[in-house]
Amino acid sequence: MAEGTVPILLRPLHVTSLETDLPVNISHEVGDLALHLLSELTQNWQTPLDTLRARYREVTNEDREPVIVPDHDVITRHIIRPLREAKQCYVLGMPVACIAQAGLVGEMVALWRFRMLSPQIDGRPLDEEVQRALLGREFDRLRQEERVRVLRALDNLGEDVLSAFGELRALRRRYLHFMVATEANVDDDARRALEYAGLLVIKTLNISLANGAIVLPERVSRYIRDILVLEPDDQAEKHAT
Repeated sequence: MAEGTVPILLRPLHVTSLETDLPVNISHEVGDLALHLLSELTQNWQTPLDTLRARYREVTNEDREPVIVPDHDVITRHIIRPLREAKQCYVLGMPVACIAQAGLVGEMVALWRFRMLSPQIDGRPLDEEVQRALLGREFDRLRQEERVRVLRALDNLGEDVLSAFGELRALRRRYLHFMVATEANVDDDARRALEYAGLLVIKTLNISLANGAIVLPERVSRYIRDILVLEPDDQAEKHAT
């Protein structure tokens, strides 16, 4: 074997600022510690906040991300939290993690849309038994491509929604299942993934404004009925019926 030298990375996963047993050559003021930690995470030792602000601006556009979202437990935990985490991953310089989380949002949106549809056959809910008989397995256990195919048959999915599902699935698959070519621009792909995930949430909520009030589609209102607070007139009408 030929002799030579090999460049190495020493402890590539460590974060010095979080190893409390090691001395850190900075003051222990909270602000200084926070900036030191951000410097390590961004690999910018001079102006880490500038890096974070620039990357944040690259993925912040209120026309392409949900702005008004019902504070419903399922929507918050399974849709909004992973979408927020995807954005945070991008800001912190973790584009592959961003793509993975954005892909997760796409899968959760498919499950969410199916539950809001509450499909029935001859008045019978499409429960797990019926799903297995018709689809071969429960909807939740289908591959994402199969889920979208089922949704397309049951729902009126626009071409933009179908395209977002497909593009997001392709991006996630590329980065999570293959060795991507070095010339690929992972930041560009991460921004695209975030945009597709945001569009899926926006189009599924389909919130509008009328006379200063938020208007929700009927199926969204049904889905979040456990957190709806009815106006007095609506309450009276509800009791009257």
